[in-house]
Amino acid sequence: GSIYVIETDVNGCIGDTINLTVTIFQSTGITETQSQKISIYPNPSRDIFNITFTSNEKQDLEIRIINVIGENIFIESKQQFVGQYTKQIMLGKYPKAIYFLEIETQDGVINKKLILQ
Repeated sequence: GSIYVIETDVNGCIGDTINLTVTIFQSTGITETQSQKISIYPNPSRDIFNITFTSNEKQDLEIRIINVIGENIFIESKQQFVGQYTKQIMLGKYPKAIYFLEIETQDGVINKKLILQ
């Protein structure tokens, strides 16, 4: 659907009106309940992140870690994956920053934040 946002300053003056189109994905096979079960530990970390989740249905997945400027620093594709995914990822050679874990299915993307200290 559409959402309208009206900018108003502290004095009550109205600025721009923005129209946004919002798309809601129904099911990714890794449902919202399951996405809460995505485990990333330790987070924050100094070097190693352990990532685990379970996919209850057979699906193609792409697991990515992306830095704040959008560069992929880790990509793994799984074809017709079902079951528990477990991966240990070393990020110690990268700068201390915030990174993003993306799990993409044919129905959508789940995002989680990784903090490298």
